[in-house]
Amino acid sequence: MYGKRDIEKIFFRFLLLAVLAGVLVLCLYLIWLNQTTRGENERRALAEARTLNTEVDAVWDYIDSIQSTEQNMDTKLPNGVYCVVAAKNIARRFSEESDYSIRYVRNAPRNKDDEPDEFEAEALRTFEISDQTEVYALMENDGRPVFRYVSELKMERSCLDCHGEPAGEKDVKGYIKEGMGMEDVGGAVSIVMPMDTITEEANRDLTGTLIFFFILMAAVGIILIVAMRKLVTKPIISTTNQMMHELEEQSRFLAIVSHELKTPLSAIIAFSDLWEAEHSESTSKEMTYVKEVKANGQTLLSLVNNLLDAAKLDSGAFSLDYDEIDVYDVVNSVRSSIDPLAKKKNVVFETFVEPDTPIVMGDADVLRRIAVNLASNALRYTDSEGNVRLSIGYENGCIVIQVSDTGIGIPNDLLPHVFDRFVSATNTESSSLGGVGLGLYIVKSFADLMGGSVEAKSEMGKGSTFVVRLPLPTFEEAEGDLPHD
Repeated sequence: MYGKRDIEKIFFRFLLLAVLAGVLVLCLYLIWLNQTTRGENERRALAEARTLNTEVDAVWDYIDSIQSTEQNMDTKLPNGVYCVVAAKNIARRFSEESDYSIRYVRNAPRNKDDEPDEFEAEALRTFEISDQTEVYALMENDGRPVFRYVSELKMERSCLDCHGEPAGEKDVKGYIKEGMGMEDVGGAVSIVMPMDTITEEANRDLTGTLIFFFILMAAVGIILIVAMRKLVTKPIISTTNQMMHELEEQSRFLAIVSHELKTPLSAIIAFSDLWEAEHSESTSKEMTYVKEVKANGQTLLSLVNNLLDAAKLDSGAFSLDYDEIDVYDVVNSVRSSIDPLAKKKNVVFETFVEPDTPIVMGDADVLRRIAVNLASNALRYTDSEGNVRLSIGYENGCIVIQVSDTGIGIPNDLLPHVFDRFVSATNTESSSLGGVGLGLYIVKSFADLMGGSVEAKSEMGKGSTFVVRLPLPTFEEAEGDLPHD
């Protein structure tokens, strides 16, 4: 069952997970926003470049239109005011007075100013082999972000006087004609736009968006925290506290009842022992009845002890009392408890202590309870004429308690759960010995309490073996750790 501290830990883990999820969402959002902003910057730059190109075309067309009239032919042509010359001069002045660059390029330039660079040359090749009329891209120019835009210029009727047929003949300006025809690619308008202004505006927009995003995330986080505390954490803590209180009351009641039952049971067993000792030579039916009373009293006392131990363990009231332990005394105590039950079932109960087992420091009663519960459990599932063996030794700093039997065995699907509360195998013959499935749970709890371990092995129809290892120091080791005057 979860306590208040456990629920708080779960809450903070959820909060941490929510923060990590928010950071992940933010990263993904920034990646998406960066791509979106880049695309938006490119669209804004393209729109501006197209507008500028339209204005340049309008200047070109205007110059071309006034030169086409007979009146202006006489006054403008002698002064060399051709449409291309006017357009180039306007473009040059515009470039000188701004951060923009506008110029006209062609594949066979008549002067160096018209020579295309690599990007412009690639654009001209694209115009010649496809129907594409513009090429653009975002790139770096002298360490600054710029937008490059190249728009196709096709040959018009007014251009043929200087660039048309016949090829090789000189035009009015003394240049050699190229022999071009209508709709041929005559060149291109090249525009270089700085992206500083557009980028700054986009960054301002991005900053505003991020501020709004953080405010939104903070608001969602606060709402989540408040909702979790009000609607989830507080009700769970309240319910848990109530359940823990009820469990404590149940454990306290169980402990009181078990303790009250233990006293008369101990008296019954003591008087049975006394009667048996005084009439040891008797073979009467009364002796049989007394032995039956004693055996059932031992079974009931073991059950009461298990209930009492479980109540103490659940409430956290169980404490260990370390003292010197002679395992021979433990084995004799176990034998006195198990022998009547074994004889009743006609089962052979054997005990063995490794000769080199030392005196150890630990809780003798806990050690005895572990051995009794293991032996009782083995006896419960061992049929008549079977065998149960308890052995105790000392190995690698641990007391090793091993109980094996020739009983019915444990199914493979049940084996991982034999140490859970209220888990027991079903057997018709064993029902007479009782048991509520607490014995092995208490063994596991005691082993954990002493820092030890327990394992179970079994094969159906051949029996089971339980091994408990408890790290207990020898008496000599414990005495050596004590301070000396």
